[in-house]
Amino acid sequence: MKHIIIDCDPGIDDALALLLAAGSPSLRVLAVTTVAGNRPVATTAVNGRKIMDLAGQRQVPVYAGAALPLGYAEARCNLVHGEDGLGGVDVGAASPVQDGHAANRLIELLLEHPPHTIELVATAPLTNLALAESLSPGILRRARRLLIMGGALRFPGNITPAAEFNFYADPIAAGMVLAAGANTVLFPLDVTSSAIMTPAWIDSFLQLGSACGRAAAGMLQAYAELDPLLHDACPVAHLLDETLFTGEPCRVEVDWRPGPTAGHALAWFGEQVGAAHPPNVLAMTAVRNDALLALVRGAIATLP
Repeated sequence: MKHIIIDCDPGIDDALALLLAAGSPSLRVLAVTTVAGNRPVATTAVNGRKIMDLAGQRQVPVYAGAALPLGYAEARCNLVHGEDGLGGVDVGAASPVQDGHAANRLIELLLEHPPHTIELVATAPLTNLALAESLSPGILRRARRLLIMGGALRFPGNITPAAEFNFYADPIAAGMVLAAGANTVLFPLDVTSSAIMTPAWIDSFLQLGSACGRAAAGMLQAYAELDPLLHDACPVAHLLDETLFTGEPCRVEVDWRPGPTAGHALAWFGEQVGAAHPPNVLAMTAVRNDALLALVRGAIATLP
């Protein structure tokens, strides 16, 4: 069994990643930590709690984290997922979110467990991870891996021509985390752009006849009109079946400077990687989409 922490900003595709993890017996979710991103952190924390409650995972603690990105006076949120972050779908009430800051709890969990035994999944702006690294230098290297959804390497950004949303929302944090020396697997838009939901697949969740199935169908129907891609499910799916993905080592550095290229992920590949630019991530570049869709649906089919 793999022990994981999911740092997220639910968000519909984050919600699907949480449901995928909750429906996978080979994963034990130690905690869900949330950050400002798709919506303000007060909303993302409640949404994370709602989704875990819906999935029958009330024992998994949820912690709210950073309300602002590093170096910015306001959160860079969006409305792709609706005002409530879940497409206006009623997924039920939430039990209380735990006390304490997500960054502190990340540090505690990574210190409480032996080195290289926790898989840390990040599907949001990387503020919480950067704060943890600032407070306890070297802490991210205690994770077995960081599995990060973020960046656009050979692919155009989805917020600006240069930047993907998670890196754009906190470019300073993204740069700090990629420079932390942790064992990092990156899922940029280059691969998530091929993780495509189909209308038939979304509708199939209604056939499950479960609360989670109905919620997934409702959320995804709202989301797919704007962005029919399973961005945030990819890192969790990789934990379950690495053969779904193809990747290559590369060097990635993030432009943190204010301006039109803020959040741009500059990548060195192939022969460009070397002593001057040593690899710091394994970047996923392709996915077997049909198998990914089957995996996600199969896991959610086990939930109440």
